[in-house]
Amino acid sequence: MIDRRLLAFAGGSRRGARLACCLAAAIAILATACGRDIADPAAGDVPIHFQVSNALIAPVTVSVDGTPYAILTSGKATSITVPGSAQWLTWTSAKPAGPDGAPIPDQIGEVKVSISGINGALEIANVIDDQTYITARVFNATNAQVAIGVTDGSNLYCAGVVPAGSTDGAKGFVQIGYYRLLPSTEVRAYRDALRCTGPYVAWPSSQLAAFMAKSGLLTLLLESAP
Repeated sequence: MIDRRLLAFAGGSRRGARLACCLAAAIAILATACGRDIADPAAGDVPIHFQVSNALIAPVTVSVDGTPYAILTSGKATSITVPGSAQWLTWTSAKPAGPDGAPIPDQIGEVKVSISGINGALEIANVIDDQTYITARVFNATNAQVAIGVTDGSNLYCAGVVPAGSTDGAKGFVQIGYYRLLPSTEVRAYRDALRCTGPYVAWPSSQLAAFMAKSGLLTLLLESAP
């Protein structure tokens, strides 16, 4: 029913009646729109933009809600745009390979970050949920191949094998994965070249604390055989 006040405002004629109908419809649409939540209907479709950077030595794969978005090598960054409905960013670090080509496992698994908690930028570094992780480049200046182990005082992880140094002065080398740095953490070089058993040389936690900020990288040199 046409409000008489609208009809009077429009002039009372047949043309005025049609104008009043249009005014009434416009007012109804406006009232309906004002009664809705501002975020509805398309707030979830507004894209979210942020930057992701990788400070780790290992390359990382970045995914959003299960869909891979980028692979970042050490020191690289990229801008990412995701739908407003996106919920989780996850990242995983690549694992270094041993002499046989098989990946050497470490203690960084899949890391999950809420998209809503990313305020414009996300830096991937060696402190995750308040836990520090370290990795090491181990050089072997001796003439004996050794196995590298990492222990937290309770558990021992075989983290790689370092070839012997050569007579021309070249050193054997291995890059181990990332491990938690605890007060009881040690990196060890074992005489047994295939297993982490028997005599060993150790780098204690106090030495391991000298890692590079954000990357968690250490350089360790074995100068005497176990």
